[in-house]
Amino acid sequence: MNVLFLNDSTTESNWGGRAATVSLRMMISRLGGTIVKTVTIDDLVHSSLEHRAASEVTTERTFREAVKPYLPPVLLKAGRRLLSTTRGTREAPLIPATWRDYDRCAKRALGRDTPWPHLLRTFEDLDVAVVYGDGDIYGNNLLPRSLLFLSFLIKRHFNKPVIMVNHSADFEHPDLREAAEGVYPLFDDVVFRDQISVERCKKFCAGRLAADTAFWFKPASREIWTPVAGRATYFDVWPDTALLDPSEPYLCVGGSSIIDTAKNKDSIIDGYALLIGRLKTLYSGQIVLTASDVVDQFIFRPLAERFHLPLVGVATPVQQAVDVLGNADAYIGGRFHPGIFALRGGTPVLALSAKTFKMRALTDMAGLPSREFDALDLGHEMGALGRQLLSFLEEGDDLRRRLGAWAEEMAENSWDNVAYLSNLQGRTAGAHRIAQGQDAPSQDRRDELKDPSGGQRETGRGGRG
Repeated sequence: MNVLFLNDSTTESNWGGRAATVSLRMMISRLGGTIVKTVTIDDLVHSSLEHRAASEVTTERTFREAVKPYLPPVLLKAGRRLLSTTRGTREAPLIPATWRDYDRCAKRALGRDTPWPHLLRTFEDLDVAVVYGDGDIYGNNLLPRSLLFLSFLIKRHFNKPVIMVNHSADFEHPDLREAAEGVYPLFDDVVFRDQISVERCKKFCAGRLAADTAFWFKPASREIWTPVAGRATYFDVWPDTALLDPSEPYLCVGGSSIIDTAKNKDSIIDGYALLIGRLKTLYSGQIVLTASDVVDQFIFRPLAERFHLPLVGVATPVQQAVDVLGNADAYIGGRFHPGIFALRGGTPVLALSAKTFKMRALTDMAGLPSREFDALDLGHEMGALGRQLLSFLEEGDDLRRRLGAWAEEMAENSWDNVAYLSNLQGRTAGAHRIAQGQDAPSQDRRDELKDPSGGQRETGRGGRG
């Protein structure tokens, strides 16, 4: 089963994108899929979809990752915009801005002078395209528009199966919604990671719910983890330091996707400084700053220095980040996947506001209070946030056991993201046997293939990526 994988996020620094991509690719592989072509989030954002030499990609990425820790986000984004205009200039105009542009852009993309000859050959040869939607289907920028248009091409003009999985969808922008109303009915399977998306999109697609694939990551137990993680410098991922004693109580404070929208970053730093000061009066344990995205790191580095706090930085391996968050007393943040990492170990989440509704969706699913505290005005939220934190701490192990059991169920359920591939693999194998004059699979075997667990979920549970 030859698979095209769209929106691979392992090229990004963000913990969540890396975690969900690694686990989704693992699931595809364990179901017998071979990923023959990957289009990364960098390729999509830069509108550079055609094949490039490995040396060019490696050199460019190495330089970009090397300078990220030292540049504020505004410069990184400016560089990304510059790359978008200097590289892929023939490709960007092919991505339609509105639904009415789809046929015209398709004609150009498939024409004689297409800038995508290698990509189109991949479309011809693939068995199925898997689109990892993540939290990227919102607004109307190049990334969600590219994902929808490429899906449209593969399905409408190459007649190949396309599935959109593991994602939230926020169609507040009318142009993106109109395009979605045209493209989503074409998908062979639509899998949302939250119930809010399912409800908002049910008028134009038969989407279903499955847990985010990042639930596949599981934190190590405190007993196993502490002797290893307690060694000096264990969490020091250069250039950050994190003097954390995992044998003692601690809570984690994280950033939010909405920070990127703030005009005054100093006000965000001041808000977090007020929050940290308040937490110190309420909580006697350690306070750990977790920067799961480069934007958060820009905010948290001066705070770590000012308050002498451990900073678990963006370059930290995902499994280590899961261990930290999953063993904390609480997580305060507006990042969806770090919230999953926390819940996977039974850690309660106090949700800060984010760009979209995803934090409310996550806490709703976990049975936690759905209130989001304003990440852009933490000074006014300290009273209510502090009361909620104390309430969670008072519930103690009972709450942790409930959240951990729920998260374990979500880890099992996350395999439903690839249920279509399980069915497709079964149909393909059966057709091949019949073509070769072999017996068709038994009814028991057909039932097994229809069930995406099929002995697979157990192997995926609690593994490392």
